[in-house]
Amino acid sequence: MTSTTTSIATCLLCGAGASPALNLPRFAGSSCQECARRVGHLLVNAPTTLTDIWPLLVDDEDELEAEPKVQRADGTTVELRQLTAELKRDLTIEDRMKLAELYGEIGLIREQLEECGRVLAAVPPVDLSQRALNVLFSRELCSPLGLDQLRGYLFPA
Repeated sequence: MTSTTTSIATCLLCGAGASPALNLPRFAGSSCQECARRVGHLLVNAPTTLTDIWPLLVDDEDELEAEPKVQRADGTTVELRQLTAELKRDLTIEDRMKLAELYGEIGLIREQLEECGRVLAAVPPVDLSQRALNVLFSRELCSPLGLDQLRGYLFPA
């Protein structure tokens, strides 16, 4: 696992000094906490615009296919997506990171990437930020050209 560094480094995204420096494994460089938060917000608010950076964010769900419905303990029926969102609301940031890691273990990569975005957007402690960045900027999930594209999304001209 890639760890954070305690020394000041230059953020590969904004160019500012990053202390603590959060490692971006794919690019052998660092990010500042503020840019990590910005990445999280992008993943939460516009994940489908980032498919050139994280190709597995592509939403392959069939829009015509009905969402599964589940019955709650009180007898009401809701869409599975709605119930899942309600359950996630009560999770701590640590639990959300654990959920992201679990999603990866069971092959739900799009959900894993999106959950990492939620973790980063919440401005978690440095260790949780680093865990989320380790997933997002892994060689397996992040495009090798993703850094330049991501800068364009974070800092439009």
